[in-house]
Amino acid sequence: MQKLDAVLRLFLFMICSTAGILAFSLALFGPEWKELYHIEAAVEQAERDNLKIEQIVKDHEILTGQIEADPNILAKIAPITLGTGQDSNAPAVKMTADTLVLAKAVLARQENNSPAAQVPAWLERSTTKDNRIILFASGAGLVIVAFACFGRGKQKRSRKKNG
Repeated sequence: MQKLDAVLRLFLFMICSTAGILAFSLALFGPEWKELYHIEAAVEQAERDNLKIEQIVKDHEILTGQIEADPNILAKIAPITLGTGQDSNAPAVKMTADTLVLAKAVLARQENNSPAAQVPAWLERSTTKDNRIILFASGAGLVIVAFACFGRGKQKRSRKKNG
């Protein structure tokens, strides 16, 4: 019976102290963990930007290679690039402020849809000032309860009093 009591006491001590230590450490290190998510998102964004820049450089190298190979290609590219001469078969597009606003909105949505390391909702909630105070106090309380209630057994205390 004493061994079962000791195992139960150990099990409850482990559960209470682990929960207390986790709550305590989340209260202390939650903002740093949240900042880590933001840093990972910035790194991913920088990598995506680097890939875009590499693709632009490759496209530029291809175009300059084509221009060097065939100087007449400038006459074909210039009207499209500069917007001076339009092909008679090309559709007429009138750019207005509304069209530009809609185009910017579409591009912004596409950029926002890119996968980024988003902070989990539970971490957002637990890093507010009030919740950090609650987590700190409850974690410390659980650790104290674990040591006070489930720490040493009664048999060890009674031996010290008698001996």
